[in-house]
Amino acid sequence: MARIQILSLSKLVFFSLFVSVFIQCNRSIPSLAPAKTIQGGVLDLSVEDPKTLDPFPLAGEWDAFPGELPETEEEFKALEKKEPLRLAVPAYWVNQNLPAHGFVTYRLKLKVNEPMNLMFYLRETSSAYRAYYHNAERGLVLLGSAGKVSKTKDGSIGYYLETARSFRATPSTVLYLQISNYLYSRGGPYYSPVLGEVGKTVLYLRFKERKKAFFFASFFVLAISHLFLYIHRRKDKSPLWFSLLCISWLIRILLFDRVSRDWFQASDWLEMLQIRVEYIAFCGIQCFSLLFFFQNQKNFLPQKYKRYLLLPILLEFLIIATTPYAVYTKLLIFSQVYMAIILVVAMVAAFRSTFQRETRYIGSIILFGTIIMLSATIYDSIVFFKRWDLPMLTELGFAIFCMCLAIVISKQNAHTWETAEYLTLNLRKEVEWKTIELRKEKEKAEKTGELKDKFISIVSHDIRSPLFGISSVFNLLTESPPSLSPERAKQVLGEASTGLKNILSMVEELIKYSRFQNASVFPDYQLFDFRQITDQLIERVQDMAKPKNISVLTHIEESSIGIGDPNLIEHLIWNLLTNAVKFTKESGTVEISLTESNKHWSLKVIDTGIGMPPYWSEHILEEGFLFVRKGTADEMGAGVGLAFCKEVAERHGAELIVKSEEDQGTSVELLLPNYEKIVLILDDNPGYRKQIRKVLKDLPCILWEEEYPDHALLSVGRLKPDLIIVDFSMPERTGIDFLRDLYSNSEMEEIRSLLVSSSHTDPNTGYKLEATVIEIGGDAFLTKTSPDEKLVELVKRLLDLET
Repeated sequence: MARIQILSLSKLVFFSLFVSVFIQCNRSIPSLAPAKTIQGGVLDLSVEDPKTLDPFPLAGEWDAFPGELPETEEEFKALEKKEPLRLAVPAYWVNQNLPAHGFVTYRLKLKVNEPMNLMFYLRETSSAYRAYYHNAERGLVLLGSAGKVSKTKDGSIGYYLETARSFRATPSTVLYLQISNYLYSRGGPYYSPVLGEVGKTVLYLRFKERKKAFFFASFFVLAISHLFLYIHRRKDKSPLWFSLLCISWLIRILLFDRVSRDWFQASDWLEMLQIRVEYIAFCGIQCFSLLFFFQNQKNFLPQKYKRYLLLPILLEFLIIATTPYAVYTKLLIFSQVYMAIILVVAMVAAFRSTFQRETRYIGSIILFGTIIMLSATIYDSIVFFKRWDLPMLTELGFAIFCMCLAIVISKQNAHTWETAEYLTLNLRKEVEWKTIELRKEKEKAEKTGELKDKFISIVSHDIRSPLFGISSVFNLLTESPPSLSPERAKQVLGEASTGLKNILSMVEELIKYSRFQNASVFPDYQLFDFRQITDQLIERVQDMAKPKNISVLTHIEESSIGIGDPNLIEHLIWNLLTNAVKFTKESGTVEISLTESNKHWSLKVIDTGIGMPPYWSEHILEEGFLFVRKGTADEMGAGVGLAFCKEVAERHGAELIVKSEEDQGTSVELLLPNYEKIVLILDDNPGYRKQIRKVLKDLPCILWEEEYPDHALLSVGRLKPDLIIVDFSMPERTGIDFLRDLYSNSEMEEIRSLLVSSSHTDPNTGYKLEATVIEIGGDAFLTKTSPDEKLVELVKRLLDLET
């Protein structure tokens, strides 16, 4: 659990650092100042301070000479004699009534009072370009170029590249920008050139490139890390779709933001390939976003409609992959609109998810991310068509969107880790309890192993002797002619019948004890009447007492109500009564009494029989102790009667006390709790049930154990406990399911409940178990690793016991 809290904290810290670094970067570097007025192809910088001149876009009306492409200084000077057109920068040619294919020279005169050092930066143009400056001091100087500017289609090679160079502006300085375009259906300067003081412009460009590298590195790390996460756990495809989504955006950064433009030699073919791949990457962004939403938002769309959202993306991909540039570039508006539709649908689905408890957290995160991404998509479209030079807000919006999706994935994996941690902790506890049980079983086996041979020899002798006698009787009765008189035959048959009854009694004792030790018999708690049980047993035991002229006395009040399993209590009392009769001499007395003291029923069976030696009376209830001997009339037994009584007593949280003196008789007392408060312990693990019983043994309450939820629901209907301590993890159903079924019955709403678990959260949903328990009507939650004192205090509070 601590690991998951650290993970959540680290995500928050990382996101905060990401945003703060980005904001700090924007504060610490020059941003583009507003465009300055350009009139008649002249830019007036005479009133500007060259030391504080922030970079600004050269947007406005430039002088333009379509169809002119000078190459020498004389040819540039010759343009002074020609009448220019006023063309807007930035703009497409087709928007200014110029042919889609051709070449043009733009001119901008700088008006300065004194020389100043400036830097010229051109982000990109459409197709090939050359940039010059000219003044009287230096003449014609090339500032930068990309591709091959030519008057012919064959000689022109277009290629996007950025250029930046410093120069010294004087009163006679003129800037020239030449563009030739034969590759595309539209030409012209895509973005405004930028001009500014050298130091500030260099700083602006340096941090602009660092921003690109920062976003590239961020998406690269997200893509690789989630790809490895998917490889490690292939069942969940969310990390795969997210990784491919980041890779698609990486390609967009490489191509759209021109990070990779200087990696290859300029060529029309390569330029066209990169533009086509850029469009395909945008299709990938749409496709993998959809697949991610399908995986994580169950309310996104019904399953049968999901494929229809992917169909337009497939058609878009086929058009981009197979048609010329002039065709597929017209899909740009459609792509932007369709991405907005996807985000709107996802946003609506996420909003609906916030109303469901199980999906509220993930829905809120996706809702926030989709709002940011939708805003960035709309902004990106405006930037593209308006040709604004503010592209990094798009990357920031997508970065926030990806961080939200990464948080969703981490939340899902937190569930997995929580489940693993829960199972590990649960398994560790199970191993500890099983180890304790095995150790006890080992000690018990060692003790009983020593007595096994003796027990078998005694029992086998006690069974073999009457069987030989019965066999002899049948041999005599089957003789021909018979050797026994009818009177003698009747006497022999009576003795054989008594022997058979003894054998059956012994076998029944052994079977009953064996079943109880193997837990095939489980207490079924309910209210029962001691008097009703004892009256039936007294009638039965009189048949055993009459031959020995034993008096059976009863001292039990009418309607003495106890709590427990009436069948097991009946077997316990029957064993005590038959033992008393068995070991009492003729004309003796057996007395059974019931009194209440100190919140316990005290049931005593006292006889005036032969008693037991001191060593026997001290160790008779210890595990593995063998107590096998015949009664006063040679009655046989298996020697497990008291052992069975002890097991029954322990299952009821009761105590069995044996007092005996040789030749003076025996007293066996059952102390059965009779508190007003009843606590049900529902857990499939007997070790943990014993642990809770041990912790709560000093509390004034009856502890009732159940192993199976279905049986517990039936038992609770018969005897309503005051508190139910239920384990969360059980084979048939969880503790939460049990409590839901319990509280669905309005008659059970008053029963208080305490859910215990090895983990704080539900491994299936990731939600806090404590909140879930309270929501369904329960009262409290406690981890199994909590101190015993905390469990005791919590039970006291729930039972309203004085602390």
